[in-house]
Amino acid sequence: MEQFCQDKTFKIAIVGGGPCGIYCALNILKKFSEINFENYHLVVFDKSQFLRTILPTGGTRCNITNSINDIKEFASNYPRGEKFLYSLFSRHFNSDSLEFFKSIGIETYTQDDGRIFPISNSAKDVKDKLLNAIKQFKNVKFIHKEIKSKDDLIDFDRIIISAGSRGSENLIKSFNQPYKPFKKALCALKIDNFNYPKGVSIKSLDGDFIFTDDGISGPLAFKISSINVDRHFPYDVSIRLFNVDDLYILVEKNPRKSIGNLVSKLIPKSLANCIVDDFDRKSAEVSKEKMKSYSILNLKIISNSNFGEIVNSGGVDLKSIDKNCKSKITDYLWFCGEILDIDGFCGGFNLQNCWSSAYVVANDVVYSIIN
Repeated sequence: MEQFCQDKTFKIAIVGGGPCGIYCALNILKKFSEINFENYHLVVFDKSQFLRTILPTGGTRCNITNSINDIKEFASNYPRGEKFLYSLFSRHFNSDSLEFFKSIGIETYTQDDGRIFPISNSAKDVKDKLLNAIKQFKNVKFIHKEIKSKDDLIDFDRIIISAGSRGSENLIKSFNQPYKPFKKALCALKIDNFNYPKGVSIKSLDGDFIFTDDGISGPLAFKISSINVDRHFPYDVSIRLFNVDDLYILVEKNPRKSIGNLVSKLIPKSLANCIVDDFDRKSAEVSKEKMKSYSILNLKIISNSNFGEIVNSGGVDLKSIDKNCKSKITDYLWFCGEILDIDGFCGGFNLQNCWSSAYVVANDVVYSIIN
């Protein structure tokens, strides 16, 4: 086999020059370099600017990953793909990703909520350092070209599809690979009979959100949209604004103050004005049942909005690939990143799927060549 490798130059294609594709390419290049193997040509294809999709992540700060150190707890933040990720994370987890980024000059810090960002707070900085790292290797080429089907890749010995979820359906179909339709998973939501204070941010017991022109956005809205991706509109949701026991205590201490003013101590007054129908009534005269109703915001969701994160549910059926993300349908074909039927909540989870799946694919591709 060693003689075979010396006699053949392997052509490897990576379709998709986003975070996952570039991370996969770098790991392949590093592994070949470590063993002084040079009989390969690696080509990364993308129809547009390489790593353009990393720029808006984390509000342009690039939320690289999350600090949760338990694999199962970390994976519980993925409505789809949770159990499949156990194996990927056991081989490449957040600490491994952070070590990789440190090796290419990206230092990080952790917020109180567990989200991890580069010290530069710049997704562009992450992009530049990833691309600079890959330029240090030879035998790698970047080509601006849209790959529409497997017919565009007939000259390659190994094929990795990391093209994301937008416009990838026909490429997946061309390989006869089973997949689930893509749907918006992290997005803002429109509300029926909207009558709330626009632009006001709320820190609820269930998560943070902000009122938009016609609904809600922010981490909680994205989580709601992700969990309910397969539900038909309209549907109802209830958000716990505050602990009603805190309101009971305030009323006990301030029985003569209006219920509206006391609720305003727990949520913004502009929202209290919308939901407290007896705002000026003395708090001592309000029933506990009524007080409890003010602690819960009931909304009817009528549709998704175009605002939010750029993550979709759906993708390559996980039953059609093995534990290394290799196709069970087509020889020498791998999938990684968002094109898989894996999606997570906000907080660095979707990028960690990119890093972990890309690493595992890179390992398996290299193994398939040198063994």
